[in-house]
Amino acid sequence: MRPLHCFIISTLLPIVLLPIATTADRDVLIASVNRLNSDVLELRDEIESSISKRCDSIRGCYKTSYDECQSEYTSRQTCPTIDETGYAIPECGAGNKCNGVFDESITTVRIPRTVANGPNGNPKNPEVVEAVCYTRTAQKWMVDKHNEDKELWRSLGTTSPHMYFGSNTGVFRIFPARQSRECGTYDPRTRPWYQATVPTTISNEVKPRNVVILIDTSRSMNATMARNPPETKLSLMKKIVKSTIASLSERASIAVIRYGEIPMMVGREGSEEPFMWKRATASHKASLTKAIDAIEVRGRSNKIKAFDFAFKLIKNSLRRIKAMDKHDCELENIGFLVFTDGKHNMPADVTDEDILDFVSSEVKEVESMGDYTMHNFFYSLSKSDTLSKQISCVTDGYWMLITPNMAPGNVTVGYQTLFSTPMGTDAFY
Repeated sequence: MRPLHCFIISTLLPIVLLPIATTADRDVLIASVNRLNSDVLELRDEIESSISKRCDSIRGCYKTSYDECQSEYTSRQTCPTIDETGYAIPECGAGNKCNGVFDESITTVRIPRTVANGPNGNPKNPEVVEAVCYTRTAQKWMVDKHNEDKELWRSLGTTSPHMYFGSNTGVFRIFPARQSRECGTYDPRTRPWYQATVPTTISNEVKPRNVVILIDTSRSMNATMARNPPETKLSLMKKIVKSTIASLSERASIAVIRYGEIPMMVGREGSEEPFMWKRATASHKASLTKAIDAIEVRGRSNKIKAFDFAFKLIKNSLRRIKAMDKHDCELENIGFLVFTDGKHNMPADVTDEDILDFVSSEVKEVESMGDYTMHNFFYSLSKSDTLSKQISCVTDGYWMLITPNMAPGNVTVGYQTLFSTPMGTDAFY
């Protein structure tokens, strides 16, 4: 059984509360958000690595974790003011002098009283013990990340982020370490940030993502979107797509297709079928990122051929899974992300209505192949792109207009949110 878990890096960004009056303010905000995004992905990878090695984590684990109430912390404890923490702890008054005791050299473990039912408040359940032990290996990463980035966050006018992790066993590990207000009452499984990741049906695993990204690289994508700093439609789209790819875990599958007059796979040599998505391993994501960096605009835009290529890839991938007799539940949800400025000029006799009918019928065909649901996201890089909005309507999809001032990691927040939140009886990654 693979543990279900959730990890968070949170901080207060004062600039978010202020009007974005200058380009410098906007740049600081974007830098802060991008850094938080990348740190969360690093923490995810660290926890995933810890889980993969959890069978060995018991060694050396005895009496090495600090409890929320019973443990004596190290001599490195500090008592920051409200100016340093960014918020006041009610039990500490106004917080002008001392606003609670924190230890930035270790993490704290909190275990609900219902789970910590052994001698001296220790857990007896082997899975709970295991969760305490395998998360302990992430402590070094949290401490090192805090020390490494302390000056960066100070320069951005905010405090270093707090980091925490919650397991489906009820184990909660948080940095920096601090005593709890009430002992044994905190259960991460009841918190909204954790419940957003939990399947609504009984399941040992949360389903992985299967993502197909279709990107317009026709000549019109070379148009300027911003002059300071200089940004074309293509360059902005590359940043967004690379950020989306970076967010995938290795349990996901990914395929990227570029199109102008002829669609083709990104990061794959040759044109021989069948085309299929592939596991989002670190090496595959690196290969895709390198290939995307090298893309240049080319030719006119043939949307019908591009959509036909994409749907053939999706159907090929699903047929391969069936042929392997793999459990179909893992493939119920497919994310289809399309980035374009909406222009198409070939074949000359193809109308917007033709494209609408084609995409709508293909979505229905995919979903009729089994217990599959397509979630379609259309991102327009031009205000004149009404076609993408129309396609999103006929396919029950999602549409967004991309503007130059958007942080790349925030453009696909709708897709990220949907694929991390349970819907109906489906369980998303």
